[in-house]
Amino acid sequence: MANLNKPTFAVSVTPAVLVEETDNAVPAHTVIHESVRKSLGGSGEVTGDDSILDDTNNDGSTNGSWNEGVNTAVTSNGSIIAFDTSTDLLFIKHTGLLFGTTDASSASHTVKVAIDGSATSGVTGDGVIIAELKNGEAIVLPRPGIAGAYIFVTGSGSNHVGVETLIVGT
Repeated sequence: MANLNKPTFAVSVTPAVLVEETDNAVPAHTVIHESVRKSLGGSGEVTGDDSILDDTNNDGSTNGSWNEGVNTAVTSNGSIIAFDTSTDLLFIKHTGLLFGTTDASSASHTVKVAIDGSATSGVTGDGVIIAELKNGEAIVLPRPGIAGAYIFVTGSGSNHVGVETLIVGT
């Protein structure tokens, strides 16, 4: 009997604004933005086949690996993450650590997530950055659905950081 993947995901955004102090009247405080007036969020569940794509592939991509709950991170030094129209979920996280170490990365060492422009019509250049992740930040793309596309992760700053990935259902 095959396993059936059912990963769940959620996102929440609180549009907070720091209101500056008014001397001798009101201390500095944080409030929800007046125009929005609420937190925003959504969640979902992806049901897919039993495959977890987590090894080096024939196309040269390295998607990291998982074993017994432990992740082997890829580097922000130009790692390629492969996915296709059968991919159910793509997860990418900045580990907050310098690649291959237990040393914390600084705020200047980010992970830039870019889609390969050559594999996607309507996208120009070598890659278009879709997100820049700081320490501990992550992005989830449910059903990215682009045939033959790749995600490149590159870094900024003087050191490369670890990038945790999970690709479900290819």
